[in-house]
Amino acid sequence: MVQLVRNSEGILEAELEGKKYSHVKLIRKFPFTMPDQYISVRTQEDEEVTLITNISVLEEASRREAEQELQAYDMITQILNVISIKRSEDLWLWTVDTDYGRMVVRMNERFENLHPLSPSRWILTDIEGRRFTLSNN
Repeated sequence: MVQLVRNSEGILEAELEGKKYSHVKLIRKFPFTMPDQYISVRTQEDEEVTLITNISVLEEASRREAEQELQAYDMITQILNVISIKRSEDLWLWTVDTDYGRMVVRMNERFENLHPLSPSRWILTDIEGRRFTLSNN
């Protein structure tokens, strides 16, 4: 059975059959009417590690991490202010103030996952699949 933990940097990791996977993401599969069932555990390269048929079968700590990660994935955070955009090795790091406090948003490309919703509003998706809105108002 897969075990989910966060490392010291808060990055979700998975362990399955003695193999560790860093920077994993959890993606709900269809049907969305069963939100605790059919959860895909995916690598940073978007390869499926395993499919969780129901999060209730996970150990308590892993279930809490899964619930937290899925809740964060479904939430759309509002970016209030962009503090900086910097290149760090192979990632772009956006330091932003949001309606949930200061965060670092990690992206592979600086603007690739920034899509217009209107002439003054955009949606940004980070490498973990989290979504943020950005407005110039």
